[in-house]
Amino acid sequence: MKRLRDVAFVFVCVTTCVLAVTALYITVFWQQAVLGVEILWQILGVSFLCSLVTGFYPQREIGKKALLCIYVCHYVLTNAIVLGCGIWFEWFYLDNLPMVLAMLLAIAAIFVLVSAVVWRRGKKQAERMNERLRLYQQENR
Repeated sequence: MKRLRDVAFVFVCVTTCVLAVTALYITVFWQQAVLGVEILWQILGVSFLCSLVTGFYPQREIGKKALLCIYVCHYVLTNAIVLGCGIWFEWFYLDNLPMVLAMLLAIAAIFVLVSAVVWRRGKKQAERMNERLRLYQQENR
């Protein structure tokens, strides 16, 4: 259940960031765009796929090297999902270098921002659990 809540939290964070970046991206590259409702479904679908990747993180502590490896794999997979879907949905053109670079920058920025938010949330949860454990131990002495 906790894993499902974590994936849902990441989905909300990713979707929020993607909507903000999409608004900026469209403003810069597609100023005269007339968008249909399909863009909303595309954003939700890509955000969902990117969020599912977080379900593969271990629920126990692991070493720093293993965690770094997981982060790198997660980042590469996120790029593959977003760039692959972006090409399929025609969000950008591969022959337009500024568009591709903007997509890569957007992916990196969202990845870093969401990772920081998730890390901070996990740290607060750990602190709460440690505090509750400390109080429980004091009460049962």
